Amino acid sequence: MATCLFRSPLAFRLQCFLETRKQAGRRSVSSQKLLIGLDRFLLTEIKPGQTITREIVERRFRSLESLSIGTRINHISVLRQFCRYLAHFDPRTCVVHRSYLPHRTRPAPYIYTRKEVQQIMAAARRIGPRGSLRPAVISNLVGLLYTTGLRIGEAMKLTLADVDLKRGVLLIRETKFKKTRLVPLSKSAASQLRVYLHQRRRAGMSTAADSRLFVNLRGTPYGEAGFTTIFLKIIRKLGLRRPKGQRGPRIHDFRHSFAVNRLLAWYREGSNLAAKLPVLSTYTPL
Repeated sequence: MATCLFRSPLAFRLQCFLETRKQAGRRSVSSQKLLIGLDRFLLTEIKPGQTITREIVERRFRSLESLSIGTRINHISVLRQFCRYLAHFDPRTCVVHRSYLPHRTRPAPYIYTRKEVQQIMAAARRIGPRGSLRPAVISNLVGLLYTTGLRIGEAMKLTLADVDLKRGVLLIRETKFKKTRLVPLSKSAASQLRVYLHQRRRAGMSTAADSRLFVNLRGTPYGEAGFTTIFLKIIRKLGLRRPKGQRGPRIHDFRHSFAVNRLLAWYREGSNLAAKLPVLSTYTPL
């Protein structure tokens, strides 16, 4: 087992719980941060031989009251999951019911139209600096997200070896829950990627198999934050999103748009949607 990160009387169980989540493919960095926060709270709340009681849970809830709803949900979710785990070893543990989670209203996803995506890609091709690879990177990344339903993180991690234009597929390696899958490309998407790869070679970027598909002006992997900044600037100029500080269309909405468009296409074809849904969930896993 890795070096124990925790110091409270429940340090051993917290470490085992964290390792279990890692093995299950959960995001270890975020889980670790939340569990360390719980460990610090427990340092002054329990003594050796004690467990998490209802009174301790209630005090934990009060300690989180000043945080945003989203942050509180994350902390309480981890507490709830850890208590369920701990109860297997100590039945005295208070198991937190799901109803204790704060209610969060999620904004309705924005479904991009084909015309809007074309406008975004056209605007991306006009950004500077002139003669650089950036316009091709941004426009092709937008097109790929719209036509494949990939998560932005999955697209950013693609390497040249992951792109098989002969077979018309992308290899998506160890994403959520450490699963790997093949994602088919439409003929138009494959054709556009072929053009992009030619532009990438002409720009002098590395052609090594492990080189990232989408790179910045220095030839290093394009960062999600950098792409997001450029993308939001583009859609604000196009009037698709309001000024800073206000909600609107997001990058992740390309994923929703892909799913909705696929369902609509099946519906228009007269397909059995109930039979097709498992196919869609395999193609774009949650």
